[in-house]
Amino acid sequence: MKQVPVLLFGVGGVGRALLRQIVAGREVVAARCQSRFNIIGVLDSHGWVWQMAGLSDEQLEQVVVSKASGQALADDRPDNEEILSYLARSGLGKGLIVDATAADGMEPVIDRALEDGNAVVLANKKPLAGPWDVARRYFNQPALRFEATVGGGQPVIATLRTLLDANDEVIEIEGQLSGTLGFICGRLDEGVPFSQALFEARVSGFTEPDPREDLGGQDVKRKIMILGRMAGWPLAGEDIAVEALYHPSLAHLSVAEFMTASVAMDGSLQDRFEAARTEGTVLRYVARVSAEGGSVGLAAVPQNSPLATLKYVSFRTSRYDDEPLLIGGKGAGVEMTAAGVVADMIGLMRESSAYGRSA
Repeated sequence: MKQVPVLLFGVGGVGRALLRQIVAGREVVAARCQSRFNIIGVLDSHGWVWQMAGLSDEQLEQVVVSKASGQALADDRPDNEEILSYLARSGLGKGLIVDATAADGMEPVIDRALEDGNAVVLANKKPLAGPWDVARRYFNQPALRFEATVGGGQPVIATLRTLLDANDEVIEIEGQLSGTLGFICGRLDEGVPFSQALFEARVSGFTEPDPREDLGGQDVKRKIMILGRMAGWPLAGEDIAVEALYHPSLAHLSVAEFMTASVAMDGSLQDRFEAARTEGTVLRYVARVSAEGGSVGLAAVPQNSPLATLKYVSFRTSRYDDEPLLIGGKGAGVEMTAAGVVADMIGLMRESSAYGRSA
C-alpha cells in the first residue's frame, strides 16, 4: 500500500469536510488507487498540526471538532516556504498539497510545491482567476487539479478537459454558477421582496458571512473565467462584465447596516422580476463567456425551460452546437466541494506513480 503525504492548507468548512471524507473513505481509496492519504500537516492562517509519521484518524477528527467550535490550531506555524522544506526533507516521497482556503497570495505555495515535484489540488479559485501572466502557468499543468473550483462535486472541469482532449472546439460556455443567487431569484419569482429573500438565504447559511460577497458576482466571475481560460481564451478581469445585485453606495456599510439597507432594492428588483413574468420568462443570475469576453448578471430564461430551476453549466462546441452539452444538478456546499477535491486526489494517484512511497 502506497503512503502519500498530504499537506492541507485551510480548515474552514471545505477543509473540515475533506478531512471527514478522507477518514471515512480509507477503504475506498485503498481499493481504487492502492493508496493511503497520509495527512502529515493541517494548517490555517495562524497555526498548524504536524506529525511526520502522519496524523491518526482520531487526531484528524479532533482537528475537525476543534475548528468547528472556533478554536485555533494548537501551535504557531512556520511560514509556507519552511513548511514545504520540511516535506522536501522528510524522505516521505512526493506529496499532495491541497489548498482549501479562499486566501489571496497562495501562488508561491503552488509554485514551490510544483517545483519540488509535488502535486497540487485547488479548491481556491483565486490563483486561477488572478492576472493572466501569473495564472497561465496553472492551466494544462498535469500535476495540478482544480475540479472543485467551479462545480463543486459536478464534473465540470473533467468534462471540459475531455472535450479539449478530443479536439472539440469550444464556442461558448454558460451557466448558473451560484446556488445562493439561484435561491434568491427563486424567492423573487414567488413575489418575496429581495430583502426578505436575502435574509432567508443568510439565516439558512447559504451566503457568505458578508452577503455582498455573493451579490457582487465576483465569485461567479472567477468560476466562468476559469472555464474560459481553460478553454484557451486568455481572459483578463475587464473582459467579463459583472452586474452586482446591490448598489455601490452600500459597499461601505457594515453587514448589519447593509442588511437593513437592502430594503431599498426591493422595488427595483420586484419591477424587473414582474416584467419578466409578463413576458413569459424568469430572471436568473447567468454567466456566459466566449473568446470575445463574457458577462455575469441577471438574464431572462423561459419559464418552462428546465434551466429556470437548474444549477447548470452548458458547453456549446463544434460538435455540440445545435444542442449544447449540459451538466446540471447539485454541486454546491462544502460536502460536494470536498468530494471534488477527493476525486482530484484519487485522479492524480491513478495517473502517476510519482507520489508517496510504498509502506
